Amino acid sequence: MCVHRNLSYSPSTGTLRSVLLMRRAALLFPALLALALKGDSLPAHRAPVTPARAPVIMLWAWERPEDLRTLSPDIAGVAFLAQRVFLNDGVHSIPRHQPIRVPESIYAVAVTRIEIRPGFRDTEAMRAQTAAAIVQTATLADINGLQIDFDATPAQRAFYTDVLQRVRAATPASMSLTMTALVSWCAESDGWLHTLPVDQAIPMHFRLGVHIGYFATREPLCVASVGLSTDESQEYPATRPRQVYLFSPKPWTEAELGQINQNLLPKAE
Repeated sequence: MCVHRNLSYSPSTGTLRSVLLMRRAALLFPALLALALKGDSLPAHRAPVTPARAPVIMLWAWERPEDLRTLSPDIAGVAFLAQRVFLNDGVHSIPRHQPIRVPESIYAVAVTRIEIRPGFRDTEAMRAQTAAAIVQTATLADINGLQIDFDATPAQRAFYTDVLQRVRAATPASMSLTMTALVSWCAESDGWLHTLPVDQAIPMHFRLGVHIGYFATREPLCVASVGLSTDESQEYPATRPRQVYLFSPKPWTEAELGQINQNLLPKAE
């Protein structure tokens, strides 16, 4: 009999829980939090890495009910929105409220979406608290990696660089740390991505409009993966990546999951 997990948030605590297994997060989180607050420095650059257990296809699962129980863990994994973090006069975390049901052995990545709002100031406290909010998702049950999704102006790059360094220092080396990236960032030959302590930067090759095909991938962190959308023609960069992240603007369907289980990418309608 196939075993499944039901991942959902407790509205009272904002903690993701599995009905089958919970890690002893209370024992782990204080140590991780202390490292995030400390902000120890790391080597400036890490070579791009696709985690050994990571499947070739990863599905993004955003804030909506999702039933992915028929997805084959041998073929695909899930990067689910775990929380949204809003930065204005403070750090405000909104955990996932919609349930997501997945196979028990699925490769799972917890995604934090960060948005900067009016009133934001780049301070030491803001950096430490933002990193701590991200690090907390490392204590969720059965998580293989963390992913950060954000937009950054040139003036905000130093802030995000420091936050990512704190997160990397505070999480186990065995846990992957990835980020999404604008294709324009990946086109910089020696840009700011080169200094970030992440395993991968996933270039978002969708919603590009007239600019599709304009950017060439020059940053090494961007060559191992690509982000595509099911509602657009799937345009790969010139260098074919090893791993594909798929976004769907609507809940994943049984038909789409069936195609993915055959190592096929769903086509735009």
